[in-house]
Amino acid sequence: MAEHNDSPHPTAIRTMFAGVARRYDLLNHLLSGGLDRRWRRRAADAVACSSRDRKVAGTYEGRCDACAPIEHPPPLPRRARTAPRLVIDVCTGTGDLAMTVLRQWPRCRVVACDFCRPMVARAREKVCRAGLGPRAAVVEADALALPLADAVADAACCAFGVRNLADEAAGLSEMVRVVRPGGRVVALEFHRPRGRGPLAALFGLYFRRILPRLGGWISGGRHGGYAYLVRSIEAFGPPERLARAMQQAGLRDVTVEPLPGGIASLYVGTRG
Repeated sequence: MAEHNDSPHPTAIRTMFAGVARRYDLLNHLLSGGLDRRWRRRAADAVACSSRDRKVAGTYEGRCDACAPIEHPPPLPRRARTAPRLVIDVCTGTGDLAMTVLRQWPRCRVVACDFCRPMVARAREKVCRAGLGPRAAVVEADALALPLADAVADAACCAFGVRNLADEAAGLSEMVRVVRPGGRVVALEFHRPRGRGPLAALFGLYFRRILPRLGGWISGGRHGGYAYLVRSIEAFGPPERLARAMQQAGLRDVTVEPLPGGIASLYVGTRG
């Protein structure tokens, strides 16, 4: 298990996600305060590599967890980037990030992977209904052992899944392995609310006390499973910790972009 993560055995995680598969999209909207669609569009935009392979300002340089928030560079204009041809979406869940990538990059193909069969079935259904099936392969696969060759993709991405990995380092290493040199690894992940003051305190109350019960009610009484999702965010640590883990997995120029809402960040690294 990763040090930050007190998650149950992978079998229990798979069972928990299977139980909430039909309502997972609604639960994510609740968890993010309705901002998750906007966040995914930003993540999908980030899978494109710079056509000028250069070091950008604001990269993570091994700062300690107590340091000031990491600055991030503004997005490069599309003309300065190379559109991805193949993207691997790890821990795809019900496929929302995979579909966002497909819509944002019309010539791109996506392989979407998840180890929970009901989630895979739901993702396939959504991809086909959206007319994106010809450019997508949705497969049942473990993020710790992807059934893909080395350096096969232009980018690998993961939305809200890194914190649920039984072995975070192994999962990040797999994402790096399947990406070609110069390609990108993109992670979208929740973290505990940032900032202080009345608003942060109010959100903390909603996040810790109200949200698990509301999620349990919507998901058919599975309060324990959804409470785990909230606990996993609490235990995940600050954004700087995941940035450091991405560096240790072999990525360079790692950047962290705080996202609107103060409860999630976008992490981007380049394979050397």
